[in-house]
Amino acid sequence: MPPRRTQLVFFAAATLLLLLNFPWLSLFSSPHLLFGLPPLVLYLFGLWLGFIITVRLIVQPQPDEQEDPEPEPTPPLRRHSTQAGDTDAE
Repeated sequence: MPPRRTQLVFFAAATLLLLLNFPWLSLFSSPHLLFGLPPLVLYLFGLWLGFIITVRLIVQPQPDEQEDPEPEPTPPLRRHSTQAGDTDAE
């Protein structure tokens, strides 16, 4: 992965950790229910899903980037046996 993408993934992870700290979590701590779930649960699952999508978009190769073609497979090496009767001299 190119260094720029590595930095972006690190930045996304650091942002996620900041959003999982006290001031943000306390904003969503409420006794009210949204769609039958507490807002904190929706917030946590939303962050999780958002992080997965963000990292996928960062890591996914762009169409304008050319991928290296796969190299030709090398033929297997031939092993020569060295038995007692074998000699190289003719």
